[in-house]
Amino acid sequence: MMSKAIGMTLAVCLWLFMFTPSFAQTHYVMIETNMGNMKVMLYDDTPNTTRNFLKKVREGYYDETLFGRVIPTFMIQGGAPDSRNAGPGWSLGYGDIDEEIDGEIRPNHIPKKGALAAPHREHVKNSDMSMFFIVQGYAQSREYWKGWEKVHNEDARKAAKKKVMTKAVQDTLAALKPDAFATNEVRARYNDFVRQINHKIDSIARATPGTRFFTEDELEAYSTVGGAYHLYGDYTIYGEVVEGLEVIDKIAILETNSADRPRQDVRMRLRVIK
Repeated sequence: MMSKAIGMTLAVCLWLFMFTPSFAQTHYVMIETNMGNMKVMLYDDTPNTTRNFLKKVREGYYDETLFGRVIPTFMIQGGAPDSRNAGPGWSLGYGDIDEEIDGEIRPNHIPKKGALAAPHREHVKNSDMSMFFIVQGYAQSREYWKGWEKVHNEDARKAAKKKVMTKAVQDTLAALKPDAFATNEVRARYNDFVRQINHKIDSIARATPGTRFFTEDELEAYSTVGGAYHLYGDYTIYGEVVEGLEVIDKIAILETNSADRPRQDVRMRLRVIK
């Protein structure tokens, strides 16, 4: 009887081991530069990209390379092997197709300030792991971004409104419209119908190809720390700077040549700290 109980216990433990989801460890990497250090937290829902990056860091792949492409209010890019022994003024940062892996673009990863991302070739969303970039971007108020949405999606909203506002809807709206003596119940019924119409227009507009509406997380990021909104959904973002955001600004303001290479070399060394 005892051996049977032990056997059952072992079987249950084996089942739990096989079918209970594992909790991925969060990894951190320190990017040390002559302009200061940046501590990066890597995401666990981009497993292939994160694993590839960690492997390269441990092998010293990026050590002694430069931040060779810097564009203020956009991003700082570095790690390219051709920058390690580059002479002054050389153009840097040409991708390596042999270092490409499948992209892991996640809608919950926002190109906010400090986002760590993998570049890719034009029209090919594979991640080029021969280098990386860190977003600087810029911040504007929520009102600015809502206004941007309105202007950018104006044609789509007009088309959606035309589709929704049929004669029947217009007649219903006219019939429900309260006059100066209307009760609160009548006003509430009218307002509810207007909300339904606007919701339908908004839904159709959002589903229209070419429109761009911000998520709540985007609005929060772009109106506080800042970001590069136009990168959303286009690049694999696999981590973020959690300490040393000011270092991004120090590098981003360096004087550059016509190829966006800083005239002052910013050399790096990366190490896994957890």
